[in-house]
Amino acid sequence: MLSGGFNVIGFSWITSPAATELEAIVLDWLGKIINLPEAFLLSVVAGKGGGVIQGTASEAILVALLAARDKALKAMGMGSLERLVVYGSDQTHSSLEKACMIAGIQKTNFKALPTNSSMNYALSPEVLKKAISDDLSAGLRPFFLCATVGTTSSTAVDPLMELGKISQDHGMWLHVDAAYAGSACICPEYRHYLDGVELADSFNMNAHKWLLTNFDCSALWVKDSSALVEALSTNPEFLRNKASESNTVVDYKDWQVPLGRRFRLWHLAFLLWCAFDFYLPRLIQIMIMGTL
Repeated sequence: MLSGGFNVIGFSWITSPAATELEAIVLDWLGKIINLPEAFLLSVVAGKGGGVIQGTASEAILVALLAARDKALKAMGMGSLERLVVYGSDQTHSSLEKACMIAGIQKTNFKALPTNSSMNYALSPEVLKKAISDDLSAGLRPFFLCATVGTTSSTAVDPLMELGKISQDHGMWLHVDAAYAGSACICPEYRHYLDGVELADSFNMNAHKWLLTNFDCSALWVKDSSALVEALSTNPEFLRNKASESNTVVDYKDWQVPLGRRFRLWHLAFLLWCAFDFYLPRLIQIMIMGTL
């Protein structure tokens, strides 16, 4: 109600400096609580990373895929779109397939790799290696892998470290979708499920699951925000301003699909302010542990 009453329109820094700066700070707070690598934080000196609130994890996957696609096409040539290949598992959320449809990825080049009960339905590194090898032999270009921490259908957790190394070996963008179980990794007992996230290019978790925050509040972090900006930025005359052109501020319109954005952060900001001042992280951990 407070957010709606203020009616903040914070799509660029100049439209609401306070909302923009608060979002950057709060996403860094949340990243620190979940112990994300510093490369994902905006406050790191000379760093290129940062966090942004998306409406849903589906949006987070889409903007990550668009950034990865344009990065790959920039290196290969714009006529190479039909060669690009995306990987997930048969447990990966359907939003990855929809993102591929929107991004123009050939339907046959979206690979939902098979899993089985022997690995608790996690994506096998060996299965991924075989798929990449076959696709390279066919003249295709693997460029994006979506690994999941807590799949919707089976709560499977993909082995991020092994998958991250494979992604790096082949120059692929690794996105970690932790929308479902990412909040649980605030608990030290479960943080090991994120081991290997340091090899990812982007990471997403839903604060509106387990973090006592209203829908919609889906947090996305990237290591290189310029990849998002290059893929999603538009600057017609009516949006130009000295602050944006100075390249010293964040314009979140360039980190998302729509131009407009409302202020989603009030509840999360208050929660995390309490966390730092009143030792709330442990209370959140106890709450999460009590539901498992």
